[in-house]
Amino acid sequence: MMKLINQVNQIKNLTDSKIFNNSVTLVILLQAAVLAMETFSSLKNYNYLFEIVNTFVIIVFIVEAVLKIIGFYPHPQKYFKNGWNLIDFTVIVLSLIPFSGGLTTVGRLIRLLRITRLTNRSREMSVMVVTIIKSLPSMINIFLLLSLLFFIFGIAGYHLFHDIDNQHWGTLPKAIITLFKILTLEGWVDIMTPATNVNPFYGIFFVSFIVVGTFIVINIFVAMIIRKSEDAYKQIQQEFSQSITQHEILDEMREIRKKIEDLEKLLVKYK
Repeated sequence: MMKLINQVNQIKNLTDSKIFNNSVTLVILLQAAVLAMETFSSLKNYNYLFEIVNTFVIIVFIVEAVLKIIGFYPHPQKYFKNGWNLIDFTVIVLSLIPFSGGLTTVGRLIRLLRITRLTNRSREMSVMVVTIIKSLPSMINIFLLLSLLFFIFGIAGYHLFHDIDNQHWGTLPKAIITLFKILTLEGWVDIMTPATNVNPFYGIFFVSFIVVGTFIVINIFVAMIIRKSEDAYKQIQQEFSQSITQHEILDEMREIRKKIEDLEKLLVKYK
């Protein structure tokens, strides 16, 4: 039993080591390079080599997942409690599904999912991904706020400008698309000019929309991202600290076991 525990600890230390993780990262980058080279028609003759690399990559992913699951012995189910592990396992399962015929393109696109594993190779990138996930509920609220803003200004723009510039304000959908163009601050002066030529005070409509839509709503969005980023960093930092604590406990257990073995040898010697 003790020998089995030692072997599991060795596997756990291997999967947590920088060398192992850097090796997996290199394999992911190799997959990215192959995906890029597959887009060049001049390299079509090397498709067989690309398939070999793709097979090698998925084998590496499977071996990595198996080793990590073994490392959680005697509670392998804990592997699936980690969100990153779930993503990795999902990528593996999808990669193993055989696609043929009209679904061949889908199978190739699934290879792109393997590249997403780069998102958890560093703490900083993990923070960014966690920030995006944590921001989704707040993003929905901001999206609803923007939708209301677009609706109000879209209706107002239709009634004010549909006779002046039917191309941009002829219907509500056209007005909303025009407002989106204005929100990007790209060519908004050209859109405003026909209206201000008729009445200079119409410029207030455009300026007020830019102020409210760009400078206020977008700043709220940025502030929310910053706040969620801080929360995500604290979460990653806490997980990292817990991981270090677990390793320290394992090291202490090894030291204690070693001392017990030394004492047993001394007792046997003096008997």
